[in-house]
Amino acid sequence: METPWVLAGSGLLRYFKKKSRKDSSMDKDYFNILIFGNTPSGIRRLRIQKDTFKILVYLLAFFQLAVTFLLCDYIQVRKKTFLLNQLHQESKIQGFQIQLFSAKIEELEKKLSRLKDIDHRIRMIANLEKSHEAILFIGMGGLSPSVAHGKSKEEPKGSE
Repeated sequence: METPWVLAGSGLLRYFKKKSRKDSSMDKDYFNILIFGNTPSGIRRLRIQKDTFKILVYLLAFFQLAVTFLLCDYIQVRKKTFLLNQLHQESKIQGFQIQLFSAKIEELEKKLSRLKDIDHRIRMIANLEKSHEAILFIGMGGLSPSVAHGKSKEEPKGSE
């Protein structure tokens, strides 16, 4: 009798059985697997063609690659979702800050208009009202109108 070759087993033992020489030509296309269960009558024989086994191996490899791809894609989607939620929260915070700043600007504009009114009243009381010509030329550069009028009056005197 031949001795079987033990592959592995934690619960189930798998054995490949060698055949005699006349059966070996016929069994080259098959894998013979014996499965021993916990009961004495629980011996099962499984016979798989090599081509079928190759197809199963290729399908298993393809399935493993597909699962790996889907898992990586899922992880990337989760990262992007987390980043999107984080950016959404930041945009809400910035929106609230913009509303706060616009309220502060409106308040400052009101205070500035009140200060202009008070300045206008004080100038009217002190009789220091500015002419509109001086206000129009503020920030334009060059000589102020009062200096320009003074120089134009001085030049004819110097030329006489």
